[in-house]
Amino acid sequence: MILDALLQGLAVTFSAPVLSGMTLGVLLGIFFGAVPGLTATLGIALLLPFIYGLAPATAFAIMLSLVSTVHTSNTFPAFFFNVPGSPSASATILDGYPMAKKGEAAEGLTASFLASAIGGVVGAVVLFVCLPLLQPLVLMFASPERFMLVVVGLVMISFLSGGQPTRGLLSAALGLWLGTIGFDPQLGIPRYTLGQDYLLEGLSLVPLVMGLFAIPEVVDLALRGQIAEKTAMRVSTGFTAGAKETFRHWLLVLQSSVIGVIVGAIPGLGGTAAAFYAYGAAVRGAKEDEREGFGKGDIRGVIAPESANNASAGGELIPTLAFGVPGGATSAMLLAAFLILGVTPGPPMLNEHLWISFSMVFTLVLSNLLATALCLCMTRRAARIAWIRGSLLIPIIMLFVLFGAYAAYPEPGTLVFTLLFGILGYVMMRAGWTRVPLLLGFILGPLSENFLFISIASFGLEFLLRPITLFLVLAIAGILAYGFLRGQRK
Repeated sequence: MILDALLQGLAVTFSAPVLSGMTLGVLLGIFFGAVPGLTATLGIALLLPFIYGLAPATAFAIMLSLVSTVHTSNTFPAFFFNVPGSPSASATILDGYPMAKKGEAAEGLTASFLASAIGGVVGAVVLFVCLPLLQPLVLMFASPERFMLVVVGLVMISFLSGGQPTRGLLSAALGLWLGTIGFDPQLGIPRYTLGQDYLLEGLSLVPLVMGLFAIPEVVDLALRGQIAEKTAMRVSTGFTAGAKETFRHWLLVLQSSVIGVIVGAIPGLGGTAAAFYAYGAAVRGAKEDEREGFGKGDIRGVIAPESANNASAGGELIPTLAFGVPGGATSAMLLAAFLILGVTPGPPMLNEHLWISFSMVFTLVLSNLLATALCLCMTRRAARIAWIRGSLLIPIIMLFVLFGAYAAYPEPGTLVFTLLFGILGYVMMRAGWTRVPLLLGFILGPLSENFLFISIASFGLEFLLRPITLFLVLAIAGILAYGFLRGQRK
């Protein structure tokens, strides 16, 4: 069965629709990565309304290609403007910008792009190896275990995706409540609808995503007025030198890639944390007299985070495909795409839809290689995208946001709720409240409610004493203790 799924996934990946979708995703990813503030999360949010009717493999080819390319192209502004193109490039600016000021931009960019390609391939290979191994493990998880796993994912992401765990938990709780609006699945009575027929079927996912993530970024861009200030770009002829440095530090590339996969697979951490962990490991692994070079233009300070953040994309898909628990904000958006396309993550993804999982692996490999080739060819020109005035981008983005939300659910109330969620998202962003737990609570809330109902109906409260469930309860207790102690230390 695995061999058949592998061959089917390979054939689908090299079909014309999937290759076309991959190309589109890579081109969009270069744009979203090179423009500071336009993240992969925002890119997928804008794409969600347009994937209706697409084959799952084609839709995932577009989105995964966009994600992997953003992790590569976000290096441009990190080097030229000292601003990360997206959060996962935050560690790259520590040595990338100093390299650009020294006239070593091309050497550093070449090294970062090649390291990104290797990291992305390593992450995809680990995902490829894990998929068959996860099948027997997933079959051990019944409704009680899946309910507790959802709770673990919500708690981890609430604690680790922001600096204040209490705010993360409250954000997740708000998402859980919003997910209960509509008909009660057990009793069939309406809940929290305020007498509005629009809310009887519950809130639509796409308007919530558009409002919560896209509109706050548009408002922030409008207040800034300018995406990035022009700065002198110094691009040397160091392409060959950058390639040599990458392969000279091949052990660092592999080490950082493994760190990226592991950190990406832990819900709530993601590519940004992986990049900083890899950077810290590179500093600790350097000789004592070499550590002073980090932060002043050491090429190892570019290679390590770029390897890690690309590898984290494959790592984030491991819990998403196996258990339906996203590894981070980007995979949370992919989970929303799963629901829109009618594909259920978990056992179905590793059984009847295993070929889709394999197709996603091949897509990650090919898109990383294609993105690297294009970025190497565009080193001098791509950074100019960041000079586009915000006043030109804002109308285009808002058009996509409102049209996309309305197309997903064509009712006047959709536009109202999109704007309301936009206000909520902007207030949360300005107040320092993380929005990812709210989104995950909204997505996973109905699922966890269903699992809880089945668990109690089948086992009563004794479901908490099942071995795996009990282990997950202890894991939640450990996460809570760690989160509060970490907050107190800060």
